[in-house]
Amino acid sequence: MKELVRERILEAVTSVYGDDAAAVAERATVEKPKKSEFGDFATNVAFLLAKVVRQNPRVVAQELAAKLSGVEEFEKVEVAGGGFINFFLSQKAYENLLVQVVETDFYVSDVGGGEKVLLEYVSANPTGPLHVGHGRGAVVGDVLYRIMRLTGYVPEREFYINDAGRQIRLLGLSIYLRAKQLKGENVELPEDAYRGDYIVELAKKLLEEVRPDLLDLPEEEAVEVAAQFGKEELLKEIEADLKKLRVEFDNWFSEKSLHDSGKIEEVLKLLEEKGLLYEKDGALWLKTTLFGDDKDRVVKRSTGEYTYFAADIAYHYDKLKRGYDRAVDVWGADHHGYIPRVEAALKALGAPEGWLEVVLIQMVKLFKGGKEVKMSKRKGDFVPLRWLMEQVGVDPVRFFFLLKRHDTPLDFDLDLAVSTSSDNPVYYVQYAHARLCSVLDKAKERGFLPSKENLDLLSSDEERKLITGCYQLKYELQQAAQKREPHRLTYYLIELASTLHRFYNKHKVINEDNPQLTRARLYLVEAVRKTVATGLAILNVSAPRRM
Repeated sequence: MKELVRERILEAVTSVYGDDAAAVAERATVEKPKKSEFGDFATNVAFLLAKVVRQNPRVVAQELAAKLSGVEEFEKVEVAGGGFINFFLSQKAYENLLVQVVETDFYVSDVGGGEKVLLEYVSANPTGPLHVGHGRGAVVGDVLYRIMRLTGYVPEREFYINDAGRQIRLLGLSIYLRAKQLKGENVELPEDAYRGDYIVELAKKLLEEVRPDLLDLPEEEAVEVAAQFGKEELLKEIEADLKKLRVEFDNWFSEKSLHDSGKIEEVLKLLEEKGLLYEKDGALWLKTTLFGDDKDRVVKRSTGEYTYFAADIAYHYDKLKRGYDRAVDVWGADHHGYIPRVEAALKALGAPEGWLEVVLIQMVKLFKGGKEVKMSKRKGDFVPLRWLMEQVGVDPVRFFFLLKRHDTPLDFDLDLAVSTSSDNPVYYVQYAHARLCSVLDKAKERGFLPSKENLDLLSSDEERKLITGCYQLKYELQQAAQKREPHRLTYYLIELASTLHRFYNKHKVINEDNPQLTRARLYLVEAVRKTVATGLAILNVSAPRRM
C-alpha cells in the first residue's frame, strides 16, 4: 500500500508542479506514523519541494493535500506540523486493490521502459556435467529473465559456449588417455586432467560407437577428435540438464565462432588503431590501466595464441554491436577479479558507462544428515545438478536456489527440501495454494461462489493485510527487476503464505449464517490463490491444487 500512496503523491506533484518537481519528490519518504491518530501513512515531500518551488513547506503541503483529497483511496488527507502530509486510507482503497488483483494482470508494469537487455548466464565449459553451482546461476538468470519480461524490459537469454582454448584440448587429452587405459596401456593422467567417471564413459563410447580406430591416429589428431566428440556429447548433456531444470535460452553463442570468423582480430585491430595495444616480452598487451584496471592485460601470448580475455573482449563487443541497451552477465563469485578488466576493455571500445552489469553467484553447499556433501569438479567427485534434481525434485531445487541473495553463500539442506513440514519453504507456499483451492472447492459444493458485491465487509486487519500483501507483488517484481534480485520473489511468497495462515487461523471463511461475508471472503481467497499461483509460475514452480 505504501507504493500506491507514493504513486498518488507523485501524480499529484506532477499535476501541480510538473515533471522536474516529481523527480525531486521521488526521494521523499512515505512511512507509517508512530501514532495511529496521524493516519496510515505520512510523507515529507513538501519539505523537499519547498526549495524547488520556492514556497513555504506548509503551503506546498496544503496545495498537495487539496489535490490528493479528491483521490478515492484516501478517506482523509491532513497537513500536520510544518509541512507533513498524513493520509488516512479509505475502505474503498482496499476494495479497489482487491478487484484489481482478481480481475487484472495487476503485477505487470513498464518500469523497464522497453530497455533491451541481454542476459547471459550458466555459460559452463563443456568439459563436464553441470554441477549445483551452475544450477544456482541458471535459476537466478532464468527467474530474472521472467521477472524482467513482466516489468517492461525486453530481455533475451544467451548461453556462451566456451568451446575453444586449452580446456577443450585438455578434455580431449583426458578422454584420449582414458581410451588408452581402456585398451590396456599403462599411461598416467597429467595432474590437471579431468578425472570424473564421465571421462571414462566418454572414452568408452568414442571407441565403441564412433572411432574404433582412435588409437591408430597420430596423437594430436586423436586428441582433437576426442576433444570435439567430448565437447559435443557434454553439450548435449548440459542442454538436457537445463531443460529438466526448466531453463531455456534464446541464443547459444560459440566462443569458437569468434576465432573462426576473425572477430577477435577485428576487435584487436580496432584497439590497435586507438593506440591501446603494445608489445612486451613477445606478447601483446592491452592498456586496461587507462580505464580503471589495476594492471595491463595480455591479449595475445608470445606463442601466438589469443588469451581467454581477448575472446571475452570480442564477445562483449559483439553484444554491444548487436544493439543491446545493457548486458547483464551472471558469473560465479570466483570471477570477481575479472570484472574490472572486462569493464576497462568495454570503456576502451566506447561502451556507455554501466553498460555491463555483473551478477555474482556465491557457492552452494549441500548438506544431508547434517553433514556437508563435498564437490570438486576436477577430481571427479563433484555433485552433478542432475543428481540433485533426482534426489529432491525440480520444484525444491528452483525454489531453494533463490532462498538467499545471489551474492550470499547458500546452504542447501537436502533433507529439508524433501520434507512435508511447514519448515520446508517451498512446501509451505505450495500448501498455501492447495489450501486455498480446497476452500474454494468446498465452498462451491455448498453453493457458495466468490463475489465482489459486499467487499466493504472485509475490514479486519488480517483481511486488509492480505489485500495489500497480494498487490505488493507488483512492487516486489519491480524491485527484483531493477535491483537484479530475483530472490525477493521467494521471500515475498513465504511472507504472503504466512499472512494467509494467520488470517485462516483467526477467521472462518465459509459461514452458512452469513452468506454475504462468505462470498466476499471467497473473493479474497481467490485473490490470494491467484497471487500465489502467479508467483510460483514466475518461479516456474508448480502450484498444486491438492497436497
